[in-house]
Amino acid sequence: MELFALVVKQDKGMLKDERDYIYTFLSKQLTRESVEEYINLFDNLAGPMADGSEKNGLSSPTVKDSVRILGICKKINRSLSQEQKVVALTRLYELINSGKQFTPQRLNIINTVSEVFKIDPDEVLAIEQFVKNDTPEKLINPKILVLMPGQEKCKACKKVMPGYHDTVMVFIRVPSVDLYFFKYYSNDQLFLNGLPVTSGIIYTFAKGSSVKSHQAHPIYYSDINSTFLLEESFPRIILTVENITYRFSDGGTAVNNLSFSLEGGNLVGIMGSSGSGKTSLLNIMSGILKPTSGSVKINGIDITENRNVLEGVAGYVPQDDLLIEDLTVFENLYFSACQCFGGKSREEITRITEQTLSNLGLWEKRNLKVGSPLKNVISGGQRKRLNIALELIREPSILFLDEPTSGLSSRDSENIMDLLRDLTLKGKLIVTVVHQPSSDIFKLFDNVIILDQGGYMAYSGNPVEAVIYFKTLDAQINSSVGECPSCGNVNPEMIFNVIEAQVVDEFGRYTEKRKVKPEEWAATFNDKHPPALSSEVLETPARILDRPSTLRQFLIYFLRDFKTKTANSQYMLLMLLEAPVLGFILSFIIRYIPDPRSDKYLFFDNENIPIYIFMAIIVALFLGLTISAEEIFRDRKILKRERFLGLNRHSYLVSKVAILLIISLIQVFLFLIIANPMLEVKGLFWKYFLALFTTAFFANLIGLNISASFNSAITIYIVIPLIIIPMMVLSGAMFPFDKLNRFISSVDKVPFIAEVMPTRWTYEALMVSQFKDNRYARFSESQYGPTVYDYKKNISIANYYSVRYIPALISALETTDSVYREMTRISNNPDRVPVRSNALAESGKLELLRNELERLNRKFPSLQPFRNLNDLSVGKYNNSVYQNTLAYLRYVGDSFTRIGNKVSDEWDNFYITNRDEIRRLENMHGNLKLQEIVTKFYERDKSKILEYKNRLVQNYDPVYLEPENRGYFAFRTHFFAPSKYFMGKLFDTFGFNITLLLVSLILLYIALYYELLGKLVGYVERIRFKK
Repeated sequence: MELFALVVKQDKGMLKDERDYIYTFLSKQLTRESVEEYINLFDNLAGPMADGSEKNGLSSPTVKDSVRILGICKKINRSLSQEQKVVALTRLYELINSGKQFTPQRLNIINTVSEVFKIDPDEVLAIEQFVKNDTPEKLINPKILVLMPGQEKCKACKKVMPGYHDTVMVFIRVPSVDLYFFKYYSNDQLFLNGLPVTSGIIYTFAKGSSVKSHQAHPIYYSDINSTFLLEESFPRIILTVENITYRFSDGGTAVNNLSFSLEGGNLVGIMGSSGSGKTSLLNIMSGILKPTSGSVKINGIDITENRNVLEGVAGYVPQDDLLIEDLTVFENLYFSACQCFGGKSREEITRITEQTLSNLGLWEKRNLKVGSPLKNVISGGQRKRLNIALELIREPSILFLDEPTSGLSSRDSENIMDLLRDLTLKGKLIVTVVHQPSSDIFKLFDNVIILDQGGYMAYSGNPVEAVIYFKTLDAQINSSVGECPSCGNVNPEMIFNVIEAQVVDEFGRYTEKRKVKPEEWAATFNDKHPPALSSEVLETPARILDRPSTLRQFLIYFLRDFKTKTANSQYMLLMLLEAPVLGFILSFIIRYIPDPRSDKYLFFDNENIPIYIFMAIIVALFLGLTISAEEIFRDRKILKRERFLGLNRHSYLVSKVAILLIISLIQVFLFLIIANPMLEVKGLFWKYFLALFTTAFFANLIGLNISASFNSAITIYIVIPLIIIPMMVLSGAMFPFDKLNRFISSVDKVPFIAEVMPTRWTYEALMVSQFKDNRYARFSESQYGPTVYDYKKNISIANYYSVRYIPALISALETTDSVYREMTRISNNPDRVPVRSNALAESGKLELLRNELERLNRKFPSLQPFRNLNDLSVGKYNNSVYQNTLAYLRYVGDSFTRIGNKVSDEWDNFYITNRDEIRRLENMHGNLKLQEIVTKFYERDKSKILEYKNRLVQNYDPVYLEPENRGYFAFRTHFFAPSKYFMGKLFDTFGFNITLLLVSLILLYIALYYELLGKLVGYVERIRFKK
């Protein structure tokens, strides 16, 4: 009132028209009592009215008035928003226009006000031109739109003016605050939002507003907004959906034959009850899902067939939270920007990130951790804005959002929708799924698509018109009114009340049967509003997405994951302490001294060393699984967005593997530097490290496969025992392989089911290496001389062949000969009970002899070969063959006896010469219990040699028994073999086992990349569902 009064008191005083304007203005805003109060205040401030003779007199504002004007404006600056200041300026112009007093004094005051209000001079000029002039010729300004019938060059006039005869409508847009004003000139009555408006009077044209007459179609805010946007240099975007249908794998229909076109510069809402296909439609439009039939095109380009052409044109913000809770607001947005701007430097990306945060009102929160949705550090509205910023930072032409206001307060919801509304001013098409919007939010939409059950489209068009449409179809009394006449509110819930209305039975109770079926609503709408699909050919949208190279993506992922983990102090503390604490607990408990009278610990006497090796492997396995089991599962929501952007999956997975590799390296190292010294495991640190690290790394890959395959953390941790326990049982440490169920066990080699267990390979590698690679076993008198292990191995071989093997073959020969002699006696004496003619073959000894003698010749080429192998058959066997074979076996036995005696003598001399050193080294590096296990010394009562499938199998000293070369790729051997054959070459067991596990990691990575386990789980679930 003070400002208005100071303006009108200039130039010799207030005019009657000006006072009438103030009275009318107050009457629209206040009650009758308040109007009288404020008009009296205004009269007192404005002073007496000017008489007619002084109407044109001029005088300058006094210094006192000028000071008061500045003071009032500064107060207004502190209390009003920029939009309210623009409205106030417009009303000032309207005030002086009421008396047509555009004098320099009044205009100087208004210019002062506009300067203090920081309103753009071009906008001030447009407002003055809009208020002051009535004729179209004087309203030529890019910020002013004049609509009147008969203008051939005006596309907007052709579109919206039919039916408005002899009517001129004038709209002004103030771009800095995106505010519209409206006035019209006509003899016909027009209605703004359902309320009558007066010709020549200026009204605000808010978002969601509409103006119409009794006869013509309404003119909507979106029509005016899009017309202004066409004048700006934004590339046009048209999204065309044509006859799309989408069916689930179980046959259910999510989207049913929908067709419509959407244009840039519009905010579109998809509404519908639960299960009506809203999210499915959004996913089809964004290209995430491929429709069963039909097409989705952007500027005439099919998004499924030309995905590469349209990369980056669309952005997608799912309903799920995409933020990494341990990163700050800035870091979340920064890493997202790095994935979209491959060609920009770090400084440029930082600047873009900071600008985006500033634009979204998140600058002050940039250094705060975002936290989880349940433990908020920033508010829900700020979280949602940041989620939108992840896509918004690359400025896609189309932005799809799935329920962006879900879980937010009404205030936060309005802020989010205002943000989306502002994006349309840049020519962008915003499509969002929304559930139960408020009246204000509902009116913000330029277009709503209402879906019914089964994916049928019940309506597509202006939101306020939707209310009128369904009220008309429902034959309601006030069907022509979409908004409340008094408050302007719209009730979108009424739409669904009409759509889902149920039949009432004769007792007045609702039945489950609907009045109108979904397909009937769709048919009615299509009859009344046939889909008008755009056939206009536009330019191909510019590709906005600039993905970094594969290597740079890897570095971005790696750095993001590294920062995420290091920012979580609890995680870092547990990760660094878990391994050494377990190492201390394990080594402290099993540091065993057998003599109760002694306090001296000897590594040789500690019976728990084999248990320690086994438990160390299990610890590595456990640590590897626990740190990786949730890695991909935790990122599953973020991965959906990154898959939408087409980021490289290899880069993501390799970064995960690299991070886990580093963690496993650290944990295994910390475990060993505590446990090994405490148990005095010396000299083999790096072999223990390599074996345990390989186990942990193998577990990492298994954990990542599990993490990528199951849909809940509970399921993942239920699966982990199913992984660990078989690996423990089939490692060879808990149960000897020859004592397992016959269905899976094998006599001469490790069971196949155990071959796929990484623990079997690392346990064997460490046990064999600890036995034969320690300083005691490697002790020698010279650099290239035989070691302790070599002596004992040669003694074991000679002893086996001379004491076990050759006697077993001689026994087999005697059995064969006994059967042969019996058959000969029967054939010479017809009165004897006949023996079956194939008894010699059934005894199986001939085949055993032939197999073993052939094997002996192959294994020991230095021995004289047996040249009568073919005679060891049923048809050729006779006494002469027996004598020749027996003589050869005795020759071989004698040869091994001589070799054994020679090696034993050499060992005795070696031992006597180096007794003290050998004993010292044996106490420090040898271990009696481990020796008993790898030599099967504890099974003295068990047969030392077994007959299996017409072959003899050595059943003791496996650590001294070299495997046979059974094929080019055949590497399977008995357990605790000192070496392995592969591709015709002999490899040390430790190196071969570790290499085999490292190679198998490649197979696990391939399974991870192609999600083979996840596909298998999905296949099993589909089979169960069908049943």
